Amino acid sequence: MNTALAPSVESGTLIWIAFAAGLVSLGLTVLLALQVTWMRAMKRRRDRRHLRCLDTWRPILYQAAMGETPEVPALAPKDEASVLLLWNQLQDGLRGRTAREGLNRVAHAVDALAAARRALRRRGAQDRLLALRTLRHLGEPDDFELVRPFLDEPGSTICLAAARALFHVDRTAATPELWRRLRRRTDWPLAQVSAVLHDADLGEAEMTALAAAFAAQVPGLEIAELRRLLPLLSVFGERAAANVVRRLLAPSQVPEVLTAALKQARGEELLPDVVRLCGHPAWPVRTQAATALGRLGGPAQLDLLLTMLADRQWWVRYRAAQALLSGRFGDPEELSRLRGQLQDRFARDILTHVLAETLP
Repeated sequence: MNTALAPSVESGTLIWIAFAAGLVSLGLTVLLALQVTWMRAMKRRRDRRHLRCLDTWRPILYQAAMGETPEVPALAPKDEASVLLLWNQLQDGLRGRTAREGLNRVAHAVDALAAARRALRRRGAQDRLLALRTLRHLGEPDDFELVRPFLDEPGSTICLAAARALFHVDRTAATPELWRRLRRRTDWPLAQVSAVLHDADLGEAEMTALAAAFAAQVPGLEIAELRRLLPLLSVFGERAAANVVRRLLAPSQVPEVLTAALKQARGEELLPDVVRLCGHPAWPVRTQAATALGRLGGPAQLDLLLTMLADRQWWVRYRAAQALLSGRFGDPEELSRLRGQLQDRFARDILTHVLAETLP
């Protein structure tokens, strides 16, 4: 009898287990649905509050930007992020001293500086980015030590936002801090670093000092580091950049440094160095020198480029032909006629090749 009842007891237990599991699954599904409903309701509530906040503060900020003195209400803690975001958007979009001063008066009235400092101490990336934007526009020197540690954050977004803020807080002290990190922070995109320097709106004297700080680091750079960092010279201005490049074009430099520097040669005062390097023993140097002649040369260097058309290295010949067609040495029709006067077969061939690439 006991033996006969055993299968029945086991199947009854399994049924109850399955029933209990179903109840638990149903309960979890209901809880999940309630959570999603609650989250959507909270989002709608936040969105409505955000829109009400903008409706209140947008006219105030617009009036302040126009030079008026609107009545500024107290800023609720929950509205700080919305108002700071709108304030920063106007700071980025509007131009003129009157607009910036008016917006700053509103910021001081609501103690935006304290709000930004609090947000900077939070862990959220969006909070920190908004705080750094705000501190950049307010430009208080006392915030330098508060912002500087964020230059060492992992990833580039927070770091470069901190660098941008530092140049507005204290541009003199920000320069060495930036250079000190550029060498090891290979994750920083140079285009964004250039944007930071452009945004700093440095004067000619400050650009010269910035270029000098860069030049002071050059002797200790590895070749790969130099190649990576030299494109930053484009933001220093032609004169300041030329002073750095001239040092790197010295005869004592190794070919790798010379080729990297020739790529950045822009000032016409560098033309004698470029001409000298057109006869360098290393063909990569001659190649970059030919390209630089296409930017800096003129009719006086025509014979030199014609000579380089007969170089034993194809790339030197190719870049010399491209330089000839840069427009600084005559129009393509004139050069096409000149091709027939060339005695060297390789010179004629490479000029024919480049003319075919250039002419329609």
